[in-house]
Amino acid sequence: MIATHRFGFATPAAPDDVWAALTDPERTPRWLNGLALESDWGEGSAVVLRHGPSVAVSGEVVAVVPGRRLSLALDGGFGPATYLTWTVRPGPGGAIVRLVVDDADPDPAEDGRDLEDAWLPVLARLQDVLAGERRAESRG
Repeated sequence: MIATHRFGFATPAAPDDVWAALTDPERTPRWLNGLALESDWGEGSAVVLRHGPSVAVSGEVVAVVPGRRLSLALDGGFGPATYLTWTVRPGPGGAIVRLVVDDADPDPAEDGRDLEDAWLPVLARLQDVLAGERRAESRG
């Protein structure tokens, strides 16, 4: 059974800035619990989430449309356990960002709360990072 959860937000950041925040390993630790997300971003390429020198999670790029869509399969130790799909599109005054999380091994007792507890703070930090970068650009 796969549990699907959808999240999204609007940001004043441009879609290209959102894409860079999602794929630049120098920027991802600022919003992704200190993890650097690393890959060459080609379809079928390896992806790792690194905390310093240690690999915390590994996986594969399932699909990519640069600047618009990024799908990852993350390994749960016994094969993919989580699929993440980020989409970015232009929106009023910036961009609309969506994240779909497909959990291949959900805990029925949690009823999705565990994913909300994990991803809502991450998305809030991403929004804050994007807003802060936008403010810094307008001052510069």
